[in-house]
Amino acid sequence: MSEATFVLAITGPTGSGKSTVSEKLAKQIDRCVNIDADHIKHMIVSGFYKDDKNPGGWSFNQWGLVGDSIGLLASNFLKEGYKVIINGYIDEPAWTNIQKQVTLTHKVLLLPHLDTVAQRDAGRNEDVQMGKEAVNEHHIHFSTDSFFRDFIKLDTSNHSVDETVATILEIVSKRND
Repeated sequence: MSEATFVLAITGPTGSGKSTVSEKLAKQIDRCVNIDADHIKHMIVSGFYKDDKNPGGWSFNQWGLVGDSIGLLASNFLKEGYKVIINGYIDEPAWTNIQKQVTLTHKVLLLPHLDTVAQRDAGRNEDVQMGKEAVNEHHIHFSTDSFFRDFIKLDTSNHSVDETVATILEIVSKRND
């Protein structure tokens, strides 16, 4: 890979601002694409299944395929000289498969306080709300899973989207020096 390679991973629990921040960030970075994992994940229309054991009531078992697809897409954009942002709630098998095809040069975990995430989730349309139990499970996952130990953690509880974007731009510019 060339020195100009730029792949920024942005993840976090539901309601942490991943999609909003990533979209705004991509517009501020020259020649940049934003790959939203939700778009890839939802292409697998039968990938979600009812799971009474899961706090959210639903599960997804196609993470490897999602990672392969995102990795291929990112690789193609990199070959054409684009910088890449990959954002979304993605489980470890997807991240592992993404990294078989591209190197994540920057890793950011948006992790607002649990009450902030719960409040944001409650403000969503009812059909996309996760619910209190699922929000709590996601927050615990991102707060404690060792997979995210090398991600830069940002508490964005009291940050606007613009403040979060500015912080991430500062982080990536320091890492590129």
